[in-house]
Amino acid sequence: MNKYITTGSNECSEDKKLPIKRYMLAGRRRRVVIYTKDLANISNLSESTINTLHKKSQLRKGQDWAFNPDKSDFVLSLSSAQAIMVMADTDKSWDIHHRISDFIQQGFKK
Repeated sequence: MNKYITTGSNECSEDKKLPIKRYMLAGRRRRVVIYTKDLANISNLSESTINTLHKKSQLRKGQDWAFNPDKSDFVLSLSSAQAIMVMADTDKSWDIHHRISDFIQQGFKK
């Protein structure tokens, strides 16, 4: 599993890692994504809550999310994951939202 550090230091605990992967979204381009099951695990929200928020949101299929039949899971772009975390509106979800923002601003650092 690819996990990227969201802090500037070399030390990172399990709390400082996001389960970010790459997947083909929006045509032939690979995008940086988060699976809904991984998002549920790090946010301490149930998968059904994440799926409900995903259905309530107005995310675009193929642009913001896709279904990966190999893993039987939905793939969310980083901005979609942030939107779902804002909709969840818990302290942990806001923390994840800010960590994704930091990841986007810092770029890829291992």
